[in-house]
Amino acid sequence: MTKLPAVPSRHARLSSKLRVAIHARVTQGLTVTDACKKAGLSTAGWFKAMQRPAVLALCQEVQGKFVADTDGMRAHAKAIAITVALDLMQNSKDEKIRARMAEFLAGDGKAPSVSVSIDARQALPQASYAFIRPDDLDAPSRAIEGAPEGR
Repeated sequence: MTKLPAVPSRHARLSSKLRVAIHARVTQGLTVTDACKKAGLSTAGWFKAMQRPAVLALCQEVQGKFVADTDGMRAHAKAIAITVALDLMQNSKDEKIRARMAEFLAGDGKAPSVSVSIDARQALPQASYAFIRPDDLDAPSRAIEGAPEGR
């Protein structure tokens, strides 16, 4: 019995226009129509290509890379914000800024949350508006209690 070597599968050939459209759609958040216009691809070609598993795999790959890059940028920006906050806390002449930066750094780099307090025990003032029907203007006896009579 002879052993036949496994034939490696060919990589799917995707056009450069399709690749540009996918990258524009994922990274710039363009609509399908706008991404296709930018790449010079027809929308019918886009939707036909999306039926292929290789194209869907490329879309998922581009999305995964974009999310990973975004997370990396967020971590980098957070590190810069923390170093700036530390510098402000140590070197600022304004006491309020130093206190605010101390709160910021104590909260693991998260901005302080906003707190709104509403006392529900206080009664709201009574409304002083009353609607008088036009036919009630002629008959003051049927007017709504507490409403002004006539004009």
